[in-house]
Amino acid sequence: MSSTGVLADKTLRAAFHGGYGTIDIRVVVFDKGLAATPAPAHVELAPLDAAPEEVLPETDKRPISGFLEEPKRGKYVCVFLISGQRQHVWDNQFIVRDLDLKYLRNHMLVVVECDGLRPEAIAELMQGSRNQFFEGTVYFALEARVIATLKGDPDLRRLEEEAEEDITSLQAGDEAVQAALDQLIEEHHIAAPHTDHGLAEAGDSNRKENQRGSIEQTQDVVVDQDSGSPATEPVLQLRPDSSTIRVRPDEPRRVFVHTKTDTDWKAIASLSLTLDPPVKELLLTRKTQTTGEEIVFGFDEPTDFDEDVYPIETVFRATALFDGSAEPRLLERRLVIMPKRERLPKPPVILQDDPTFLRVTSHQPIRITLGGPDVHVKLRWDGRDELVSTVPPEWTFRVACDSPSVEPPTFLTRPVEGHFELLVQATQGLSAGEELKFDIEAIGPGKALGTAFLARVVEPAMPRKMSLKTQGGAQRRPPYKLVYIKRENWVDTNLTCFGEPWTGAHAGSFESPSAATPLVIAINQDMDLVAQYREALVDKKLSESTIQLRINKYTAHVAYHLYQMFQKAKQVQLSGDTAADPPSESSMRDEIQRVAHTLIKLMEFTQ
Repeated sequence: MSSTGVLADKTLRAAFHGGYGTIDIRVVVFDKGLAATPAPAHVELAPLDAAPEEVLPETDKRPISGFLEEPKRGKYVCVFLISGQRQHVWDNQFIVRDLDLKYLRNHMLVVVECDGLRPEAIAELMQGSRNQFFEGTVYFALEARVIATLKGDPDLRRLEEEAEEDITSLQAGDEAVQAALDQLIEEHHIAAPHTDHGLAEAGDSNRKENQRGSIEQTQDVVVDQDSGSPATEPVLQLRPDSSTIRVRPDEPRRVFVHTKTDTDWKAIASLSLTLDPPVKELLLTRKTQTTGEEIVFGFDEPTDFDEDVYPIETVFRATALFDGSAEPRLLERRLVIMPKRERLPKPPVILQDDPTFLRVTSHQPIRITLGGPDVHVKLRWDGRDELVSTVPPEWTFRVACDSPSVEPPTFLTRPVEGHFELLVQATQGLSAGEELKFDIEAIGPGKALGTAFLARVVEPAMPRKMSLKTQGGAQRRPPYKLVYIKRENWVDTNLTCFGEPWTGAHAGSFESPSAATPLVIAINQDMDLVAQYREALVDKKLSESTIQLRINKYTAHVAYHLYQMFQKAKQVQLSGDTAADPPSESSMRDEIQRVAHTLIKLMEFTQ
């Protein structure tokens, strides 16, 4: 298999607790931009992993389609081989359901070679029709071992995080939005209705006095982490809110911790910020303001930092005490540190016949979760790969574990260009809170290299109970120009949002046409609510095409409403009625904000 367009290609060996032998698992992840073979026109079956509301493409553009026996069916992405012959298959449902790698399902192939199983284990698998493996004790042990080995793979998690990050920053497709906007405007011309803007609409009864009526979803935080019981107000919130805070080196990430009601912040007595586990290279800068606290995450990557460490995952917690409230308020978000978007190539490590070092490159502390997947600890040395592949090998590796209870099974992969991994199984008998010391030694002719690391056994994450509260005569279209405003251009752009600088609260605006320029419709692609909506779609693990369609739908409808607002302002201006005042910039700004909020909420509750 050619390595062109391949993001990952690795082979892992896994051993069984029950003494069934070993299996070799090869996993290959392709670049999503890799050209693929078009699907045959006669295939009509939907992919097995498609969600009920998922939009399916007409042609199969998956990078793996050229390797599948039945394109467009989502089948056979994982095959089990005995003596080189296929004996069993899995579709990509297991990638989504068991590995939780939704956005790798169309870019990933897995080959499991079962020749290392004991003869009696193979005999049990091969009984029956021989069309598939017999689903008995050995099969279920095989299934669990494959899932446990792949689920904890940091390379697969890093690629999934990068794919998720691409989706969360997904912008509207310009051609699709313009086509939808043109159709809306043409139908507007045919029906010729005009809708009044909603400045004077009465607010919901649950809105607070003297506050404008945008619809807002708020989330009660958990008071007691163990019991998960919800707290009463005041409630800590994050802006912009997202389920995952993503940080990259040399790219400061700003968030704002505040209370749901600004006046509640005045009663704050203390605010503590913690990371679990701690990341010493991650710097937190705090700036207290009248309605909250701005926090800047900055990751300072050392010059000798190894890229194998990424992704680094931790949990960010903000705990606050308020005067008059006995219970602390807790805000908790997952935080992921990813490598730089563009990295300068580092000089390659020269592999030698006489290696000089052996070290652990995974980010520490290492955690072993009870009942969880295998832990992949990344290692590196400067010896040539051939030193351990000859028969007999010139160099061998030895792993020893100092454990207060049981010694977990381990396996070392073969070095590839100096990189290899130690797989540690979370075996039964370990207890939460134990600390295990692992010693790894490379032994060669008259020489030995060693390294060590500590691993802590932890309980699996407990379920968290969260409580949600909801507040909350046409003419033919003129020439227009769609402009997309992004966060990085909020300050630099010449356009304003109806006279105000762009912020995360603004949805869009328009600039009336002049003799030299057409009508300009500006859409804020990074409005806070839109960013949160994209994050929510990613959390649901919807496909890229489905997320793109929904962002396009939102953008087209906001642009159409801005067009209607322009038509209304123009109508009032041309009527000559001195008693009818044209809408002010502030009223139009509030109106399009309410419309954007309504669209997002409507799309959330009608999916």
